[in-house]
Amino acid sequence: MECPKCKRDNPQDAHFCAHCGTEILSLVQLDPHPNDLIPPKPEKKWRKAFSSVPKPLLWLLIVVIIVWAGVMLAWYFVNQDNSFNMKFVIVPKGCFQMGSNESERDGPVHEVCVDWFFMGRYEVTQAQWQAVMGYNPSSLNCGDNCPVNSISWEMVQKFIQKLNSQGPNKYRLPTEAEWEFACRGGEIQKYCGGEEPDLIAWHKGNAAGDIHPVGQKNPNKFGLYDMSGNVWEWVHDHFDANYYTVSPKENPKGPTTGVRRIFRGGSVKSSPDYIQPTKRNSDDVRANFGDLGFRLVKMP
Repeated sequence: MECPKCKRDNPQDAHFCAHCGTEILSLVQLDPHPNDLIPPKPEKKWRKAFSSVPKPLLWLLIVVIIVWAGVMLAWYFVNQDNSFNMKFVIVPKGCFQMGSNESERDGPVHEVCVDWFFMGRYEVTQAQWQAVMGYNPSSLNCGDNCPVNSISWEMVQKFIQKLNSQGPNKYRLPTEAEWEFACRGGEIQKYCGGEEPDLIAWHKGNAAGDIHPVGQKNPNKFGLYDMSGNVWEWVHDHFDANYYTVSPKENPKGPTTGVRRIFRGGSVKSSPDYIQPTKRNSDDVRANFGDLGFRLVKMP
């Protein structure tokens, strides 16, 4: 190996010139094919295992894994429940045109956006109320799986307070905006789940004034049952006839004060016109007439 400074020959494996002491390059560094002297990296086992799999089959396997993961994630969100067998479904984030211009009480139409939340798949049942509170206040009864009724807004708050004390999960009533968005199911329809009231609701025309077990009619697109009819449902908001004119766009929670609270959805005593998504009703927080119930929101 020639020294780059004195140009004298040196052994091939020399690092320094034996004549002038100058550092010179090693054989390995000067080799025109250095990769020939470096052992190849061992092939990873997983890569070796998959190299024999045909590419179409490999892509199919990847798709199956992605779909399976999506199904498991959906199962988690769709099957939220608690020890009292209350089931919750996820209502996605979205915006919609809230209210109706057909009635001064239900309007004006205004744009509202809500964040995602967990909504009770069914109205709270008499068995669930009994399990939490130790008694059943209902005046209309068709069994444990019927919606609890004859309850005031104040009674609902006591129920929620006791339920929240029994585990890590926390619950509340939906806001009026959340309720209407969930009822509509992301669509523009006459009722909460379709255009035909008999398919999705128990109302004055088909219920003979009797409440029915939850979940017997068709659900809406979010998987929620009985949003129209069966029993009216308390929501969080105070009632103010003019609130829609000043309502914020993002997650409105209703007026800060008031003596009346809102309930939605109609009941077995309501005509089809009064089980539409936009229909509003209200009463004193101590009102507890027979066809009045509620459903819950589970907080994330």
